[in-house]
Amino acid sequence: MTLSLESRRVGEITIVRCMGRIVEGGESAVLQQQVSELLALHPNIILSLDKVQFIDSSGLGLLVRLLNRARHARGNLELCAVPPRVAEVLRVTKLGSLFQMHDSEETAITHFHERASPGEPHRYKTDVLCAEKSADTLAYVGELLRRAGYGVLTTSNMADALTLWRATRPRLVVVGAQLTGFAGAHVPDAFRQVAGPHAVLELPADLASRDPGEAGRELIDHVRRALGNDPSAAG
Repeated sequence: MTLSLESRRVGEITIVRCMGRIVEGGESAVLQQQVSELLALHPNIILSLDKVQFIDSSGLGLLVRLLNRARHARGNLELCAVPPRVAEVLRVTKLGSLFQMHDSEETAITHFHERASPGEPHRYKTDVLCAEKSADTLAYVGELLRRAGYGVLTTSNMADALTLWRATRPRLVVVGAQLTGFAGAHVPDAFRQVAGPHAVLELPADLASRDPGEAGRELIDHVRRALGNDPSAAG
């Protein structure tokens, strides 16, 4: 079975799910290209290996090289959902100690974004969590809020949004109108149940088609009213 990859951004990391074999040749080349493209802008990567059937010596060497490249880019490459066969290879070769490994994608996401211990700085300042189905709208809203001075995490699905909320406890959740929840649940209402009625802001359904300047100013006004006028004092 050839190697296929699925990737998604979750806050400050990228999850790359690997399905098939990581072996010398085309399979390794596909993974190397995918990770290399990510490293320039998003050097924090988690490889999800639950569907990996086999890894050979070349594939293992590639993981080591990608780990070193990620750290050189001031990021990291971690593993999650490692199947028993791959875990045994890492144990026998004594290379497992090189990697930080997690039981599941959820625990990997949580570990990366969790708040630091009392008295220590947070890994990332998180004022706003933005969850939106459209990649373009998500990029627009996320960058708009960052340029206004807020610490922002973004994601495009409900499950990851809830994981990020539990890990970071942002002061405000900004939710897209098109995002779907579990069993058709209304996502803003679902977040209001866990975050509180005043900690959730729903994006207008017509945001994508509106004048970006007008829509941006309106959104920033809403966020400032929710968090206070001084972003530097938020979080």
